[in-house]
Amino acid sequence: MTGLDLETYRLRASSVYSESTVRQRLYVLGEYARFLEERGMEPGAESLMAWLDELQRRGAPQGTLAVYAYAVLSYFDLMLVKVDERVLRAVKRRARLPPPSGAEYLTEEEVRRLIEVAPPRRKLIYAFMYAYARRLGEVLRLTWRDVDLGRGTVAFRILKKRREEVAVYPLEPWIREMLSKYRSALGEDRLFPLSKQAVERGFRRDCETAGIEPNGRRLRVHLLRHSRATHLRARGVPLDVVSKWLLRHAKYDTTLGYYRAVTEEEVEKVPSAWEVLYGGA
Repeated sequence: MTGLDLETYRLRASSVYSESTVRQRLYVLGEYARFLEERGMEPGAESLMAWLDELQRRGAPQGTLAVYAYAVLSYFDLMLVKVDERVLRAVKRRARLPPPSGAEYLTEEEVRRLIEVAPPRRKLIYAFMYAYARRLGEVLRLTWRDVDLGRGTVAFRILKKRREEVAVYPLEPWIREMLSKYRSALGEDRLFPLSKQAVERGFRRDCETAGIEPNGRRLRVHLLRHSRATHLRARGVPLDVVSKWLLRHAKYDTTLGYYRAVTEEEVEKVPSAWEVLYGGA
């Protein structure tokens, strides 16, 4: 990949950000593009880090570094630029970007609307991701050998650091019904012969059709995994069940830090100090 595709970014960003934000970020991306051309570098976390260092040497204040970093990171997100996660974390520390206020998620109603409006293939992808809190790559790897309609099970291959783990779950009836209904629209071997990029682009279109606004969230398909964990915990499902059985995390901290948001409903139910001390009298 060479250079930046600013026109495609503008079209995609226009459905996510305000007009003024898009204009500002296009200006920043133009500066970043010139830096890439001068240095003969490609878009990525490494070149972003080098650019931030250059800006600081020129006397750019910390606030400017943060704004510029946000703009480039939004490009990486919308254009699905593959970046080194370790370097990306270093970039965020370098720009002193604040950590997210909490895990992002879709509401239960938003998930329902999303699945209802999506075309058959993506409808099933979203259903699998949400029902079993799976990652997109794990769902895209599904083959018909992983689905046992007779026994009513589905098996996901989960890549761990040093091994592959197979997680078998009961096939929910509504998903089983969709598999039968839309079988002609699915692949012969892999259920979903699609790329991650194609699904992400479709997800943003489906969100727009379903009337799902960003509201400060990055609308990406992985939100379905976050959403499932958040909804189950809000409904009282024990943390160990969500973390170990569904999400397949090695540590509870991972579940709490990345897949567990605080819902508005839970905040509203927090008793006031007066209620705790005096029983609401």
